[in-house]
Amino acid sequence: MIKFLRHIRKSLLEQNKMGKYFKYAIGEIILVVIGILIALQINNWNENRKNATKETAVLSNINKEFKQNKKQLDSVVEQHELVYTCCTKIMSLFPITSKPEATVLDSLSYQLFWSYGGTTFNPSQTSINALSSTSSFDIIKNDTLKDLLISWNDLIDDYQEEELRSREHMIEQYDPYMANHFDFNFNFNDQRNDFEALQTLKFEYLVKNTHLLVEDILFNSGELQKVQHTVETIIALTEPTTK
Repeated sequence: MIKFLRHIRKSLLEQNKMGKYFKYAIGEIILVVIGILIALQINNWNENRKNATKETAVLSNINKEFKQNKKQLDSVVEQHELVYTCCTKIMSLFPITSKPEATVLDSLSYQLFWSYGGTTFNPSQTSINALSSTSSFDIIKNDTLKDLLISWNDLIDDYQEEELRSREHMIEQYDPYMANHFDFNFNFNDQRNDFEALQTLKFEYLVKNTHLLVEDILFNSGELQKVQHTVETIIALTEPTTK
């Protein structure tokens, strides 16, 4: 095509037909511009198609990962709720001024066994870390989803502060006290258990503090609710669309 236009242009110059020459020259420029625009459009279309395909794969991975994260979070919350309930029931016996009756001891054995805190939510973040390491968040078209994914790590750090505080209390204070006075399984049929340890102010303090720390996780800080809402929203926004 270009060779043909050059031939016409040369012919017009040889015939000294400048007016027609300029028209053909302008036409040639227009054709070149149109060709460039078409090529750019095709290239953009191909890039958009590739990005759309990549986004679909990324969203699918995120969706699967966060569904697993939700299962883990539900399990962790269930453990926190059990600790909270057990501590509440133990606290209802305060002050313990003498060795409890056998039926009370049986119940107390169960409550103490499950009163240990320290469970933490450790979500999988492979998909988000991959986006972050390759600076690929822009591939996500939905701005709400993009913002949630970008802020996810900070949200988890804020939430885990309460869980780590509870875990530290369990490891450094709660468990050592229990280990010094009670059987591993809180088998109160074993007479070596120190039942007087149930009557101390320190015992009350440790149980109440465990209760308070778990209460902060579940209700007071509000971070758990933010995490739950974010997880559910990310799952909803990454669900595969049916056409």
